[in-house]
Amino acid sequence: MRIVMKFGGTSVGSGERMRHVAELAKRSADAHEDVVAVVSAMSGVTDALLGSAKKASLGRRAHLGDFVEELAAKHTRAVREAIQDATLQAEVQRTVDERIAELDKILAGIAHIGELTARSTDYILSFGERLSAPIVAGALRDLGSPAVALSGGEAGIVTDDAFGEAKPLMNVTAHQVRERLDPLLKDRVVPIVSGFIGVTQSGAPSTLGRGGSDFSASILGVVLRADEIWVWKDVDGIMTADPGIVPSAKVIPFISFAEATEMAHFGAEIVHPRALELAAEHQVPFRVKNTFYPDRPGTIITPEVRVVPGNIVKAVSIIEDVGLITVSGARMIGSPRVTAKVLQVLAEEEIDVLMISQSSSEANISMAVPRDDLERAVNALELALLGSGLVKDIAPEGDLCIVATVGAGMKGTPGVAARVFGAMAQHKINIRTIAQGSSELNISFMVRRDQGRAAIQVLHDDFQLGR
Repeated sequence: MRIVMKFGGTSVGSGERMRHVAELAKRSADAHEDVVAVVSAMSGVTDALLGSAKKASLGRRAHLGDFVEELAAKHTRAVREAIQDATLQAEVQRTVDERIAELDKILAGIAHIGELTARSTDYILSFGERLSAPIVAGALRDLGSPAVALSGGEAGIVTDDAFGEAKPLMNVTAHQVRERLDPLLKDRVVPIVSGFIGVTQSGAPSTLGRGGSDFSASILGVVLRADEIWVWKDVDGIMTADPGIVPSAKVIPFISFAEATEMAHFGAEIVHPRALELAAEHQVPFRVKNTFYPDRPGTIITPEVRVVPGNIVKAVSIIEDVGLITVSGARMIGSPRVTAKVLQVLAEEEIDVLMISQSSSEANISMAVPRDDLERAVNALELALLGSGLVKDIAPEGDLCIVATVGAGMKGTPGVAARVFGAMAQHKINIRTIAQGSSELNISFMVRRDQGRAAIQVLHDDFQLGR
């Protein structure tokens, strides 16, 4: 069996946890399985690297020394906690020291010229994973299993030049990954690959954007023809709701790629949709497992849609901290270019539209955006549309959230929407706007933020998801 495992920032958040990750990889390798592990940066490191790079570009050099020193200390502690053998510990420490010194020089150079490009940003962000991977590999070797740390580029992941949101060039990637990793796997060596990063055809480090480590695992799983891709979390699998909101939430044993993608979009922290899309295309199953309880089966995500009789809804999700923008005007009727212009303006501002709803009269269109982007979105739309004669009013509303029910059983089942909205009415939860995809896999709507968690609990109870 061939498995690609992905460990996120929480799983490698300390040296102790890195050693545990190594133990999990060794366990599968000892069972005569081919194992490739994809690791993220230690929790908080990527954001810290980005913040430091931005400060350096503004010429604020005073913080650089402290930042680099703290980063070095964090990873040095991890080396000491993860690796017991003194010789191995010294070897990995040398690698960490060399990369910290390289990062220090780059940040100093950015501070000197006062410019931060997309290319240099990707180079700086790559250090998080390039620091964690050698420590995990060292821990695995310390446990007695052959392992080697590789950056995404060294593993063979080649991308285009769209720094910050690079796309893999799958043909050349497939050739290079198989050429470099298949011999290692044949020799029972575990490759520890830094997630999130690849390399352009000219050799520059590139990042794969949001969910990049999930995407890295999906790329490797597809091109290596893995039997499964395992994503390790701190929960038992995909849940019927956030257990922090609904204590009675249960693990969903089986779910389809389509359903999992809908849940990921509507706030469930599962696997990034891009990773699911690629795996679904090549029919490579994903499995979500608990790092701390590895014997539990977790949730399997497959192309197959399984509908259990009576199980109409599989899960309820929530996106909190959402704002609503309503663009209205009589001249919008029969003028599709207004909608196109609205979405174009938001796209140019790199503002994600979470949900969209348009009245049948076409006199207004409502869009949900992240709350933090609401003011910027309204300003951009006002500058672009007010005074054009097409739009009369742009009205923002904050402190909202999106609630969604997800499940393949809703498709073709009459009365689901009535049941959802009836439950909301019964508990006096007012709905601001509604959207449903043509796939009928979800029904999503917006309510006041302070009523969102109550809405989730009500729906979870009404559809008996805690059974």
